[in-house]
Amino acid sequence: MTEWADGADDDEAAPYESPEPLTPPSRGGILRWAMLWYVAVNLAIGLPLLLIPVQFLSLIGVDDATAVALGGLRWVGAMLVAWAVAALMIVARPAGRAYFVTAGALQMTFGAAALLYSSFVDEQLASLWFHTLITVVFVGTAIYLWVARFRAKEAFQTG
Repeated sequence: MTEWADGADDDEAAPYESPEPLTPPSRGGILRWAMLWYVAVNLAIGLPLLLIPVQFLSLIGVDDATAVALGGLRWVGAMLVAWAVAALMIVARPAGRAYFVTAGALQMTFGAAALLYSSFVDEQLASLWFHTLITVVFVGTAIYLWVARFRAKEAFQTG
């Protein structure tokens, strides 16, 4: 019969003690990645609308006359770029800024709802491939932001 270091012998084995408990992955990580995705989506649409609106609208399937008429939408591109810059500030310092993530999630949710509605009433301005792609991107981004918003509550706490 062998005696173990803890004083137990073969017949009465010492209970297993687990090493340090595993810590769950940071919930702030999902927020960081969701916000970076949000930045990418806003810049992908905002920069072309800001810098080359007529060419961008033509590229996505808007007819030339309508693209020229809508070329004054540079301000929409500027707003999207501003949202992207603000989202980078959230990535850098999320404490106390939950309201911005909520606003971004609402932006994508309402955008997705508008695009889905446009699909159902057949009022697509751009080509079908772009309308479908941007709808899927907006729906996915909205879901991702809402999940990140509620899973990363501790990242928003100040102090």
